[in-house]
Amino acid sequence: MKSGRRRRQLVLVLALPGLALLSLVPFVWPPTEVPPQADAIVVLSGDHGERLPVAMRLLERGVAPTLVFVGTLDRAEEEVMCRDGWRGREVLCVRPDPDSTRDEARATARLGRERQWGSVVIVTSSHHTVRSALLFRRCVDGEVFTAAGRANLPFSTMVRLTLREWMATAYLLTLERGC
Repeated sequence: MKSGRRRRQLVLVLALPGLALLSLVPFVWPPTEVPPQADAIVVLSGDHGERLPVAMRLLERGVAPTLVFVGTLDRAEEEVMCRDGWRGREVLCVRPDPDSTRDEARATARLGRERQWGSVVIVTSSHHTVRSALLFRRCVDGEVFTAAGRANLPFSTMVRLTLREWMATAYLLTLERGC
């Protein structure tokens, strides 16, 4: 009886560091791919200060002519840009209701169909890149690229967010397979 319990404890002790290491690539340093040209840069809601700077760098590089804020606006600068545009660039603000990553992907897909976009770059946080890319690729007609910002959050918050993303991604891969 005791040896079975010890074996389970040993497996758990060995599995947790392995899971932590596996989390580094997809949720801490996710692969990103930014094309030289796209039709729009789409900033997802939930910014902790890391998403807008990434989107602005892409705009300044001329990656896309259109910037889209999808979901709840997170910063005062976004509200100004929605109202006034940015340096002659088109800025669109779409607020799906309810606001979730899935609804943001659906709203972007509708907008992309209306405007006949062939590609978009979604800008989100590193811990959110895998799941959001999966959803957007299921919904959007065209190529979906990703750009990630790293949130400067406390370690405990990053652990919580990473665990949440693991569970949500597993759910998308197993139970909720549509757009």
